Amino acid sequence: MSNLEFRSFRDEGDYPLLVEINHSSHEADHDSQRVTQAEIAEALARMEGVTPQTGVIIAWLDDKPVGYSRLGWYSSSPHNRLYYQISFLKKEYRGQNLWEQIIAENEERISALAAGYPVIAERYFQAWASDHQSDWIAALEACRYRVARRFNNMLHKLDRVQVQALPAGVEIRVIGPEHMRAVWEALREMNTGLFENVDDDWLDEKYPEWLANQEQNPRFWQVAWAGDQLAGMVLARIDEEENERLQCKHGYTEHIYVRPAWRQMGLASALITRSLEALKEAGMTETELGVDAENESDAFRLYERLGFKTFYTDFWFRKPMASH
Repeated sequence: MSNLEFRSFRDEGDYPLLVEINHSSHEADHDSQRVTQAEIAEALARMEGVTPQTGVIIAWLDDKPVGYSRLGWYSSSPHNRLYYQISFLKKEYRGQNLWEQIIAENEERISALAAGYPVIAERYFQAWASDHQSDWIAALEACRYRVARRFNNMLHKLDRVQVQALPAGVEIRVIGPEHMRAVWEALREMNTGLFENVDDDWLDEKYPEWLANQEQNPRFWQVAWAGDQLAGMVLARIDEEENERLQCKHGYTEHIYVRPAWRQMGLASALITRSLEALKEAGMTETELGVDAENESDAFRLYERLGFKTFYTDFWFRKPMASH
């Protein structure tokens, strides 16, 4: 078995290495995604809890860069801390037990990082994989990671959209600056308790950052109001840069939420179908959403009834960390 050597990320001089590894890894997984140096730099600039120098590890074999990992952590509730790894391995180095070595190195570094934080009830190693990443999934399973959750990614072709009526007592309003805080509060309410929640994202001090994010464009949002109360929402969006790069007309139907007092009235269906119509009118030919396969609100079946079909599945892998 070949033994890898590891070194930490140094500076922007490593960006070309990371891009090369990233592209080869995606190619091996039959994934058309291709990142740029600018996107790598942006991802590293947003790292929280670690720096690029402590949280990015490059794997070498015979003086050649073969893979890299990005580490970090977050909490989905006050009772846990989730230490994650995102890892890439070049196509020609698959199937040689190298990814298992990379995971072992990642775990060692994560354990050293975790030792610097207070004791907490639940600690896990975590990783993500899509169903087409068979090599990565095999390596995680060989290292005793188990699937903790599945998320279905669903697609709707926008050739025919049948808009459903709003229930009595609610109306759609154009979203202006005066409405943005109410939307953010509804998002915070929606995310509380979700499996994929990141607690720190919804601290009050994060609101200005959320508001300044260029993705918060209400052009395609469908937000229903009952008097002065936000009753439900679907925050659709279009990624123009992605569509230009991939030469497609693809939208996203996201943050689907109806508050408890307005459920079982058909509001979700009305908002979703209006969202589909808005994206279609903007020239999109399809739209995507993601849904927790264990969603207790039966959202998956609702989306199927409205014409969405699963086209791939994401897996959340976890492995308990040793007690302190």
